[in-house]
This record gives sequence, C-alpha cells and structure tokens, in this order.
Amino acid sequence: MALSRMKATTIALSREDHRLLSRAARELKISRSEFIRQHLAVVLEQYRRHPPPLSAGIVRALPEHGDERELFGADLWQKPR
Repeated sequence: MALSRMKATTIALSREDHRLLSRAARELKISRSEFIRQHLAVVLEQYRRHPPPLSAGIVRALPEHGDERELFGADLWQKPR
C-alpha cells in the first residue's frame, strides 16, 4: 500500500499486549504494523457498505424453474399424514 495514502494513528498497548503483538507478527513473518492493519481490516469489514446480493431475485423465482423432489427423492417431500 502506498504510504502517501495512509494516515498515521498512535495506540497505547500494555506491555503484555505489545509482547504478544510482537510474537504474533514474528510468527507470521510480517511487521507489527502490517499485523495490526490486516487484523483491523477484518474487524472493520462489518462497517463497510455492501451492495445487496444480486441473487435475491433468483431465489424467489426458484419454484418456477424446477422441483427439488427430482434431486432428493419424492418420499422426502411428502406431507405427513
């Protein structure tokens, strides 16, 4: 990622968190900063705006296109008496 597009942020960590951060980054063979960026991206994904799924219209139309009984056996789809 280009540094010109980044903004610096400072965080304060406890000694234990700093030690664990260093250990985790070392085990993954990346910098502590990169470790933080990667894991922060995972957490922040829930706040991104996502377009609605394109398949929503297809799901409503499924009964018009086929019958699942052909795939799984008619006996599974019979109503209980």
